[in-house]
Amino acid sequence: MASGGYRASAGRKPGSKNIKTAAKKGKSKAKPTMPTDKQGKMKLYMEMVFRVANGEVLNSAGKKLMESLETELCAGLSPDERTEMSSENLDPLTYMLKVMNDPAAEKDRRDRMAIAAAPFVHSRIEGKGKKDDKKDRANAAGSGKYAPGQAPLKVVK
Repeated sequence: MASGGYRASAGRKPGSKNIKTAAKKGKSKAKPTMPTDKQGKMKLYMEMVFRVANGEVLNSAGKKLMESLETELCAGLSPDERTEMSSENLDPLTYMLKVMNDPAAEKDRRDRMAIAAAPFVHSRIEGKGKKDDKKDRANAAGSGKYAPGQAPLKVVK
């Protein structure tokens, strides 16, 4: 066995690329642009609320973005809408359900509220998974003709 030192044909072949430096030189991840219109900001905010509702954890930059969007969108509300929101003092789910059931609200807004509220109102159907199905098939195969026989009797002394 060789114990260190120079070995012929060891290392990278000449002309092969370094993967790490090739990745840095290649595609750089572009930052997403912030929407400028109110509709785009509202859509982005609702997407973030939906992601958080589904259990995704936001990093500090995502939290700051969500807070800034919230303040901008609240600043754009009319005084009537502000008093309506503050006087009712509803929790988010109740507010989403109220908007969803309001026939005077925009159809797009009602759809977004329905999507955001659905995970809180309707639980997922708990079906059997692969493991449970496999266990049931094993139990069915071990019964009937192929069932194990009785154990031999023990003699007590």
